[in-house]
Amino acid sequence: MRAKDFGAFALFSGLVLALLAPAVFLPATTLAGFGDLFAYHYPLRALASSALQAGRLPFWNPYIFCGGPLSANSQMGLFYPLSVLSRILPLTLALSWDFAGHIIWGGLGLLLLARREGLRASGALFLAFIYCLSPFVLYRVTEGIPTLLASLAWVPWCWLAFLSSRPGLLAAVWALQFLSGHPQFLLANAAGMAVWALCRKERGRLLSRLVREGLGAAVLAVVQWPATWRFVSLSVRRGWPQSFLAAYSVSPRDLFTWLWPNALGNPLDGTWRDVPSVFFESSGVFIGWVGLLAAAAGLYCARAWRAVVLIGLGIFLALGWNNPLYRLAAAGPAGLLRTPSRYLLISLWGLVMAAGAGVRHWEGSLKLEFKVFLLGAAFVQLFSWAGPFVKTESAARYLLVNPALAQAAGGQPLRILSDLALASADKAMLYRAMNVNGYDAFYLAGFPAFAAASEGRPAADASRSYLSRIDTPLMRLAGVSYRLTAAGELIFNPGALPLAFFILGSGSVAGGPGADVELQRPERWRVAGKAPIGAERLVVTIPAYPGWRAWLNGAPVNLEPWGFFQAVRLPLEAVSRDVELRLDFRPIHWALFVSVGLLAWFVWLASCVVAWRSEVL
Repeated sequence: MRAKDFGAFALFSGLVLALLAPAVFLPATTLAGFGDLFAYHYPLRALASSALQAGRLPFWNPYIFCGGPLSANSQMGLFYPLSVLSRILPLTLALSWDFAGHIIWGGLGLLLLARREGLRASGALFLAFIYCLSPFVLYRVTEGIPTLLASLAWVPWCWLAFLSSRPGLLAAVWALQFLSGHPQFLLANAAGMAVWALCRKERGRLLSRLVREGLGAAVLAVVQWPATWRFVSLSVRRGWPQSFLAAYSVSPRDLFTWLWPNALGNPLDGTWRDVPSVFFESSGVFIGWVGLLAAAAGLYCARAWRAVVLIGLGIFLALGWNNPLYRLAAAGPAGLLRTPSRYLLISLWGLVMAAGAGVRHWEGSLKLEFKVFLLGAAFVQLFSWAGPFVKTESAARYLLVNPALAQAAGGQPLRILSDLALASADKAMLYRAMNVNGYDAFYLAGFPAFAAASEGRPAADASRSYLSRIDTPLMRLAGVSYRLTAAGELIFNPGALPLAFFILGSGSVAGGPGADVELQRPERWRVAGKAPIGAERLVVTIPAYPGWRAWLNGAPVNLEPWGFFQAVRLPLEAVSRDVELRLDFRPIHWALFVSVGLLAWFVWLASCVVAWRSEVL
């Protein structure tokens, strides 16, 4: 990088910090949004950070949906390097810097990519503006989804690595993009890269390189993706209804927002008639009028026809359920993904490529004053559009403490049901209260049927549950001891069973006190009690999931499903005697995957050092 490049990067970084200020400087403030920041990501990261600070890895989350795997949830970003911010900074400040750092990181990647492709510093800064300040990127701040923004920030680096001649570089970038928490943009961008390669004369070499780098990325990210794949395969995303697959499919009228994001309305002023999330997901492909002018010049003057292919591919996939061919793809592994509109990333990148071709065609003949004018016009339009969507507010109202919940249920081995009027069921994580309701991108496949059987009607959708009654047999069976009202009060459920109980040979629940449960940590449970006469099983209200192991009175025993939960069979000699059951959860092949991943990164770093030394010498 030259002095001009450093200047462009410093200017870009300063403008991003100004856009997100004062949230990036004041821990008591946060970036305002419509959705997930405090309803989902804050509790999830607080749970992970506290576990790591206690010296253990967070493998299991017992605090929503009766429990489910935690480290397998890629959105936690457990193994992503930038997640260290959540361990060393106040969490509100860490989240703000997560947003800011990734926008700046994406801008740096685009600056380097543009300079590599022959653009001058001003042209490179122009491309950084139209990508990183586009609504498609900045709406992720308003949505409150840092993992989406993180994945988008790696897109320019993917192309920079792909166009370089260094083997293994794209594999590392893809691995880090996956570990950042949201694989859908990785897959969308990889599809765009593959189609772009098909349009080149050296397509065979490029495609084989993509395959090699993809395999390398799989090895480098092996600590995360096998567990995530298993979780997704056993989640509600396996065989979920057509209505969930069709959600966020783009319609042809959404393309008007490419010319003006406000074309179909705006949720800020109440003119948008659908839910805000649809607006943010489908109305973001806007690069400013100067950006569109540059893209048009690139398509017309520079004949950037590969960009047209990418633009068309993005639209084709983003149509989702409006595209019959997409429905065929959804019958396979693609059906595990949601939100077809996110494939618009490919179209956005095609527009950026076309704009880059237009800038390269123009910039040699334009005077400096006109370059500055065009650069300023592009920035002003995008910055002024982003301003109302990127605001700062106090974090206090999201973090108010409920003393009754903290005293009665916080950290206790009992389960609650939060009122549907409460803004966030996941806030139970902050109290270490075990909530039967929850909100997550995916959760165990058996839970919707369990919830529906309890309520007598469907009580869950693609990302949340809607349980409202604690007086049903299944809620009592699940050990739901309290209902947390919208007013913050706890209502006791006298019929609730303990979290572990004995089952007689007749299949009925044994009378008596049941068994005492001690949560030594979320992944380690200790159950102790006296098995009554006729007891055949000991049931523990932990959802059945691969990775749980059990020891009864010190001897290993098999766990078997019991409805939505798990149980162990009691031997005859255990009847009328004290029994102790220990349960421990660890992801399958965890030690192997960690070892392979660490070795892969060591080899990758060693190869980089060897390559650097050979170049220097």
